[in-house]
Amino acid sequence: MNLSDVLHREIFPRIEKASRYLGTELNAVRKDPATVSVRLALIFPDLYDLGLGNLGVHILYAIVNKLDGVWCERAYAPAQDMEQALRERGLPLFAVESKDPLHSLDGLGFTLQSELTYTNILNILDLGGVPVRAKDRGEEHPLVFAGGPAVFNPEPLAPFMDFLVIGDGEDAIVELAELMKEMKAQGLSRAERLARIAGMRGVYVPSLYPMELLPDGRILPAVDGPKIVKRITRDLNGATFPTDYIVPFTQQVHDRVSLEVLRGCTQGCRFCQAGMTTRPVRERTIEKVDELMTRTLANTGYEEVSLVSLSTCDYSKVRTLVDTAVTRAQEERVSVSLPSLRLDSFSVDLADRVADVRRTGLTFAPEAASPRLRALINKWIPDEDLLNMSAEAFKRGWGHVKLYFMIGLPTERDDDIEAIADLTLRTVRAGREHNPRARVNTGVSTFVPKPFTPFQWAAQIDVEETDRRQRILEARFRNNGSVKFGRHNSRETYLEGLVSRGDRRAGDLIEAAWRNGARMDAWSEHLNFDAWMKAIDDVGYDAAGALRERALDERLPWDHIDILIPKEWFVEDWERAIVLNHAQDCRHSKCHKCGVIDHERPLCASMLRNSIAGAKAEKGWESRPKQEIVEPPSIQRLRFRVGRHGGARFLSHLEAMNSWVRTLRRARAPLSYSQGFHAHPKVTFSTAAPCGEASTGDWMDIVLSERVDPLTLFDRMSRTLPDGFLLLDVREVPLNAQSLMAAVEGFSYTLFTATDAEELQARIWAILQAESLDIQRSVKARRGHRRFREDRAVDVRPMIASLTVTKTEGGAAVELTTRAHEARFLKPKELIELLELDEGEVRVLKRDTLLAGQANEPLARRVIELGPAQL
Repeated sequence: MNLSDVLHREIFPRIEKASRYLGTELNAVRKDPATVSVRLALIFPDLYDLGLGNLGVHILYAIVNKLDGVWCERAYAPAQDMEQALRERGLPLFAVESKDPLHSLDGLGFTLQSELTYTNILNILDLGGVPVRAKDRGEEHPLVFAGGPAVFNPEPLAPFMDFLVIGDGEDAIVELAELMKEMKAQGLSRAERLARIAGMRGVYVPSLYPMELLPDGRILPAVDGPKIVKRITRDLNGATFPTDYIVPFTQQVHDRVSLEVLRGCTQGCRFCQAGMTTRPVRERTIEKVDELMTRTLANTGYEEVSLVSLSTCDYSKVRTLVDTAVTRAQEERVSVSLPSLRLDSFSVDLADRVADVRRTGLTFAPEAASPRLRALINKWIPDEDLLNMSAEAFKRGWGHVKLYFMIGLPTERDDDIEAIADLTLRTVRAGREHNPRARVNTGVSTFVPKPFTPFQWAAQIDVEETDRRQRILEARFRNNGSVKFGRHNSRETYLEGLVSRGDRRAGDLIEAAWRNGARMDAWSEHLNFDAWMKAIDDVGYDAAGALRERALDERLPWDHIDILIPKEWFVEDWERAIVLNHAQDCRHSKCHKCGVIDHERPLCASMLRNSIAGAKAEKGWESRPKQEIVEPPSIQRLRFRVGRHGGARFLSHLEAMNSWVRTLRRARAPLSYSQGFHAHPKVTFSTAAPCGEASTGDWMDIVLSERVDPLTLFDRMSRTLPDGFLLLDVREVPLNAQSLMAAVEGFSYTLFTATDAEELQARIWAILQAESLDIQRSVKARRGHRRFREDRAVDVRPMIASLTVTKTEGGAAVELTTRAHEARFLKPKELIELLELDEGEVRVLKRDTLLAGQANEPLARRVIELGPAQL
């Protein structure tokens, strides 16, 4: 069985968004398996729509695929329809590039972004043909490993992982890949390989680590066990960044280039695990950021770049950074976005500078609304500063601001919750003084105590208490149109809390929940809370104990992990929090002796030098006056004949259209843009191509602001086409030519089917002899001001200009030409129904789109004949 053929012929035509699984995106890496000795898959345990935007996966994918003898592919959690299709057919989950089953590879590496993806990990292993428990895997199975932000308490996943990588992965993944090549060549057993891997710095092999079973049932690392010290990428400026970003077909949750400018944070927010585990701060230089941004945009055609870090405002020369990025963005006609802004005086200036290209949102995250709680969490800022910044934003024309808060923080009282509503409403009033339509979007999440934070000992509130506190805010915001109130699902936060501080017993809970049907726990529409509640009963899990407060001298499941900050420091900072002692950023005050400097003194020194130099360089900085973007006049219109085949035929029209626009951007086409705030390139198509249809006969018009040589642009586009896209000819048409859609007079199709040609000939003869052929169509209707769709009988016989059938090897080819009748055309799927064929087995090829007045000859022409094998 060829799994790729089965997927393309039987699975992809019957599922939603087959583009998630194609693996043919631009810049995806495909190697000949015969030329490599080690094959890995990096797996994001959530939907492709979210996973492809993960920067960590992009970085590691680029690093590994530069190595000789190693091929790194990707896999994602399948959507519900895909999982059902695979299980019904008994087919394995696969790596998207090769379509080879996951169980056939040498290593499977998961990125751990959230505890709410852990059931997906088990589901992926099971679907991929790999035993979910490490102890059940044999010599024939791949090594299963993980890394990422959620890896710092590895114990809940310890039963399922062969090993875990703690800390930064850039250097570790190279060392691991080379070691796996060496071990495979030596023919080492699974046990021997794990013993060798355990010798790597920052690698934790659960099966080889000494553990203790306590009388109360807890399973904890031995007190005298070796420490697993986190990996650190010391030179961020020299670290690999994937300028050849994989360009997706499917619309992403974060559909943009994420350009990491800064790693680490010294703000010291006491709830923030990432701020503690990524110390010290390391930066890329502005010159390097500009170079990477330029190259990535050229290689991808993306329309937006996000300058990402835990706190981009903490970049030592952030004003110059933003100025440089925005200047480059204006040249490239892209937008720049900043993550959540720090609450200080120049945040609005930075946001306003970014908005010179396009406003993408202005977000502040005070996290707590009362001064007492802000001191507790070490995020101190007076209410007046927040109100002044928000007022300034509204004054400068922003229509709304977003405020993010948390509930359930240690020592929180109801008056702290009321303070969230009070501060939100005061922000609205401050905005209304400058903008009568000012709005505030207030988002509220629930605090989850995380390992390696000063709050790791705190209690977490349960579902009922979370809902009660949310209702306090809901009552205050009810019927207030100026406030949009969003809150995090209380059940999702509860599940996160059950696992985040758990020991190995949490693995039994995760597996039981998965076997009960839990999947996609981070998606409210898929969350199966009952499956988790049953799992708690099935394994006797102490849910209340998982959320309880810990004693400061209590042994913790992650005590064997060393992030360079000793446990004693966290105890001291917890005690400082309780007395509301605010600690300033160590780059602007004395060293807080968190412990990192004892191990990484050169990095800490470099961090301090950058901070001091940046403050001096930007002293007295003023933002530049806004530059109005004046759209140049349109001067040229080109018409391209385009098509698609193979996996590309499964793209929706929007996915295909976006791919063409990005192709034009990569080819440096000087596109004209529409007027208005959200300007769009002037690119139009003759028709909206339906999903599943191959084509050699669609048309695309582009309007340009500078005259180009059509053949030169044709060649540049041809060199950067995604796999499965066809560029067939180009011609110049008058700037004021009739629009493509209005010029369409008809279409010609070939339908390939396994049905006998003689049998089809009889059905075609009956169709051609019929005086009328009524079918039911969903059409737009209107009654008064109400618009809706309704089914109506439509006679499609006048739309058939010609209809013939010829015999082919293995079946028949039906040739259809359809012409307009009352501005309508016969659709291929309607002909398939009339011919009583199975839509799933028919391959549709649009041969041509017939345009009125198409007299001018193409300047370039490529003739491509597609048969059923190429579709």
